[in-house]
Amino acid sequence: MAHVSVIIVAAGSGARLGAVVPKAFVKLNGKPMVEYSLQAFQECKNVAEIILVKPVSYQINGVKYFDRYPKLSSIISGGKERLDSVRAGLNMVSPGYKVILIHDAARPMVRTEQITAVARAAEEYGAAILAAPVTDTIKQVKAGRITGTVDRSHLWKAQTPQGFKIPVLQRSHFNQKNIPATDDSQLVEMFNGNVHIVPGDDCNLKITTTIDLEIASWLLKKKK
Repeated sequence: MAHVSVIIVAAGSGARLGAVVPKAFVKLNGKPMVEYSLQAFQECKNVAEIILVKPVSYQINGVKYFDRYPKLSSIISGGKERLDSVRAGLNMVSPGYKVILIHDAARPMVRTEQITAVARAAEEYGAAILAAPVTDTIKQVKAGRITGTVDRSHLWKAQTPQGFKIPVLQRSHFNQKNIPATDDSQLVEMFNGNVHIVPGDDCNLKITTTIDLEIASWLLKKKK
């Protein structure tokens, strides 16, 4: 398997957490949330390069991070929207890589075996994402009234990392700059690209609210 480059997106404000610092830098069990992702990718053998995309207004002591995570090659400022931040990271990828992984720093519980599985699938299929099957009953609602129940048997919750061969990611991002999308996979889907699913689980939760932060804290303590 070829070595991969990783873009960790940590440029969000995290307003719903109500914190005084950007979400990725909120303390989780004593250290900034983003460091859990940095550590997971640092420990992954197939990862050779990590690019961290931070908020424009947030200052980082670069030397500190480079010392602790030697695979971290760049710390750059992101853009207004998430996809702008991904493109900023994409411009910093070193020549020679065939596969890029994109990961949200708001998912600190990602495991090295999941990273490896996504990278392998991206190399084989061109595009792959970590995802978990939907287990809740999903309702369609209009004006506060249920209008239908969705068949959940084919529904999956997209997670990160998401992995892509370089040409697939570049074509999807730079040919569709003005198209809104909530993740990178959606852009690939828009030009009929095939995206492979790598089964994940709900432990790889996304930190959005204080409740999510408490759950992640408990899971990390249990893991230890």
